[in-house]
Amino acid sequence: MKYVIIFFSLILPNMAFTEILEKFPLACICDKSINALKYFDCKQKVSGTQLDIIENKKNKNVMIFSSFDEKNYQLFDEDNLSLIFNYDTEDYISSISIEENLDLVFSISYKEYNKKWAYDLKCVSLKKD
Repeated sequence: MKYVIIFFSLILPNMAFTEILEKFPLACICDKSINALKYFDCKQKVSGTQLDIIENKKNKNVMIFSSFDEKNYQLFDEDNLSLIFNYDTEDYISSISIEENLDLVFSISYKEYNKKWAYDLKCVSLKKD
């Protein structure tokens, strides 16, 4: 029984990971369901983006390309229901967190000022079935 539990604890998180990745590419826009001021701020700063997956089969790197800032985000963390991708510079870290239901949070954290801005986006899969 112990081996069955270990097997499922190792396999299930990876299944959620692959399910999210199979929905790429994604088109993401600011979330209208949040309050009007946050939505307006998001539209002014972020507007929309398309996310494309970039997989390097040699070293098993997973990255996404954001058309908004034209940067490649490296997979930073994955758990059962979400993926976190980061773009790290000397001054700031841009982060994209994608939930299983394709809710997305785009955030920028400025290292020097210890200040973070975050925007909620909604995504849809552009993959044709």
